[in-house]
Amino acid sequence: MQVSEIMTRLVHTVRADATLEQASVQLRDKCVGFLPVVEEAMVSDTELKQAVIDEIGTVPVVEKEILVGVLGVRDIVVRAIALGMEPKTTRVSEIMHQDFAHCYQDDDVAEALDVMEQRKVRRLIVLDREKEVAGVLSVSDISADDTLSSGEILKALSQKAARN
Repeated sequence: MQVSEIMTRLVHTVRADATLEQASVQLRDKCVGFLPVVEEAMVSDTELKQAVIDEIGTVPVVEKEILVGVLGVRDIVVRAIALGMEPKTTRVSEIMHQDFAHCYQDDDVAEALDVMEQRKVRRLIVLDREKEVAGVLSVSDISADDTLSSGEILKALSQKAARN
């Protein structure tokens, strides 16, 4: 089975230049535990750019968002607040993780499970082959399909937490 068959497609993102306060509000309002962090990028002259121009009649101000990191609730609490950083002025880019675990939407779920176990994470950013965010794959997505595999991941994560 491919990741695309069970992943969550609706992904809320936060801009790298947002404040921690803005990100916290979004985490609360969207009821999510982490947000992919994006920055704006301009698309070079391609068929995609021409299609956008043809569709709306002008070149859009923002043509594409690129994934630059991830931010979780724990990052805000442990990496920022506990260190005395000011939520109203500290930017997401200052505490986000740039080395994030990911898989591709056409990967087999077993491959994604391997990445989760190796990286000791509960969720993966899912990318398409153009490296754009396509979704998120979490332990709960997998558990809805395969209780044994998700149980193994949770056990490994619990053992890691007990050691820390």
